[in-house]
Amino acid sequence: MDIDYLERANQQFNEKNYQAALENYNLAIKHYPTLAEAYYNRGLVKRIICNHEEAIQDFSIATILKPKMFLAYYYRGLTYYELGDYPYATANYNHAIMLNPKLARAYYQRAIICGELGRNSQAYEDFQQAAAIAKSQKDTDLFRKAKKAQAQLKKLNQSNPIFGQILFVLKAFLVTLFLTAAIGRINNNFNLINDIEINNNDSEINNIDNREQETGDQ
Repeated sequence: MDIDYLERANQQFNEKNYQAALENYNLAIKHYPTLAEAYYNRGLVKRIICNHEEAIQDFSIATILKPKMFLAYYYRGLTYYELGDYPYATANYNHAIMLNPKLARAYYQRAIICGELGRNSQAYEDFQQAAAIAKSQKDTDLFRKAKKAQAQLKKLNQSNPIFGQILFVLKAFLVTLFLTAAIGRINNNFNLINDIEINNNDSEINNIDNREQETGDQ
């Protein structure tokens, strides 16, 4: 009976009748609480209807019941990304890739996060990997998107050489300031030492003069 509910729910999901699909996934889980696919698919529905927190819960239960369900990690990562939680999203993409190194979508989505965080080199590598895998799997849509993203990143890096030069000059200026300040402190310390030595010498000379004067008086 649980499989009947699951199959009916999957059909309704494919027809984009999400509310009916959700009800049948609930029934499938009620009759068979350890059916990982039902939790996973219900998580997909909840993500689509923007119930992100419950979607994450369903994906998490699915990974507990079926630890090698890499798509559950992938979609949990996607849901975290939509919530703006980049570290958790990246961690889930990493785990999905570990379970399935040929999951081109995970590389692509991880590259998007890297790009948004300014890690352009890592983003470029992930887009490149996504494109290569998508090409081998004849996923033309993902291949084109990954190649386009690669080209945009390359163009961005080439269009900002002046920024790199400015950054280099700024760093050099800051280093110069630091060295100047350090040299100034060294000179001040040196002058202070000289002043102390001079004062000590003057004190010793005065002491000698005083002793000589006392001897003469006697």
